[in-house]
Amino acid sequence: MIFPDTALVSRVEQSIRRQGLFRPGDTLVVALSGGADSSALLDLLSQLPGYNLHLIVAHLNHTLRGAESDADQEFCRELASRYGLPFEVRRVDVRGMATELRLNLEDAGRKARIEFMDGLRTSYGAAAVALGHHADDQAETVLMRLLRGSGMTGLSGMAYRNDRGYVRPLLEVSRAELEQYLRSRGLGWREDASNCDTLYLRNRIRHQLLPLLEEYNPAIRASLAATASIIREDAALLEELTEQSFAEFWRMEEGRGSCHIPQFRTLPLSLRRKVLRHAFRRLTGSLAEVGLSHIDALCSMLDSDRPNARLSLPQQVTAVREYDRLLLLKSDKIAGEQDFELIITGPGNYLLPDGRSLTVAVADAGVRTAGSCTAFVNSESAPFPWLIRTFRPGDRITPFGMSGRKKVKDVFIDRKIPASERTRIPLLFCGNDLLWIVGVSVSELCRTDTAVNRAIQVVWHG
Repeated sequence: MIFPDTALVSRVEQSIRRQGLFRPGDTLVVALSGGADSSALLDLLSQLPGYNLHLIVAHLNHTLRGAESDADQEFCRELASRYGLPFEVRRVDVRGMATELRLNLEDAGRKARIEFMDGLRTSYGAAAVALGHHADDQAETVLMRLLRGSGMTGLSGMAYRNDRGYVRPLLEVSRAELEQYLRSRGLGWREDASNCDTLYLRNRIRHQLLPLLEEYNPAIRASLAATASIIREDAALLEELTEQSFAEFWRMEEGRGSCHIPQFRTLPLSLRRKVLRHAFRRLTGSLAEVGLSHIDALCSMLDSDRPNARLSLPQQVTAVREYDRLLLLKSDKIAGEQDFELIITGPGNYLLPDGRSLTVAVADAGVRTAGSCTAFVNSESAPFPWLIRTFRPGDRITPFGMSGRKKVKDVFIDRKIPASERTRIPLLFCGNDLLWIVGVSVSELCRTDTAVNRAIQVVWHG
């Protein structure tokens, strides 16, 4: 019997324990391609002392290399059989999938793998999907993201565990160490010829750029992996600060998020950017198509002297600056704010389409105190029926205590009422006469005194 390299097994076990990747007795789906990395991963997981893991071997045949792909599949089947483990396989026409979905081969393959592995994790009730990415993969990933342009999250490289429950126990082990481990165990592996195809950026980095950088720093792969680890720890701290700042400065409702600009601007610029990205993700569920240019445009809106502005963002999101407030609105939320009209025939309770209501009753005799949500109407000068509806351009009111009429829009501007809120403020009419901009301003037509026996009290429940 050939015993495993106990030093390497111990290192991997320490990474698993330190990162909290899974626990003894867990069920894991092991993604096995047949290459050295995943083959070593399977053997190492089977050797972990005291873990007694339930391993499910999973292989996706991309069918890109014909007979070679089929040979990879058979190799993986035999390997699973050697360990006495369940073997799951799926054949996918990745090239046809890429054409149908208009994806490149890499993205189509990634999509197929995720669908396959996610399905297996669910069906087996597995704690995680184990992947064979190692320290060299991490170095290549960091360089690839650096070349394409990336922030702290991207430069932190691949995570030991991601949100999907995929774990990478080998991120501190080099490719050379894994191959040496397999040789010492008398185990073989499959070589994928496409890994030498420099048509792919990752392969150009692996075979051309990294060897060049090694002339300057022979330990460049380890250095890049270590740098990614440091950045990841810093990113985790910044993410915690982002969560705290978001909770303090932002308010989320269905279909919208808002913040008070003067308070939000007290944050450092880098933290503002992080919080804006977080708010967008909370609103839409993802940061797809959101780049630095979009976040910087939002920051410019915050710093502008213009009290009102509007900006279109990806995923049909609109940013609106309204005086001292910034709004992020989903387009379906904007479209959903439709006009309404409701006839008020006399005293009673009237429910509006959005769930708010209006109570109309005969007022008690004596002193009458109006407020922002209460108005009194002289029923002699403003008899029923009344109409309550949303604001329309051109609406005018004769404000209480004045003789001339004023545009409702100008009243909104004077009161600094945001444009997005104006269509939600009901207007109460008697015929063509505007009696009350609800919660904002009453008309001179509402003037009453204790001598009026038929004053009507109107209460807004908003």
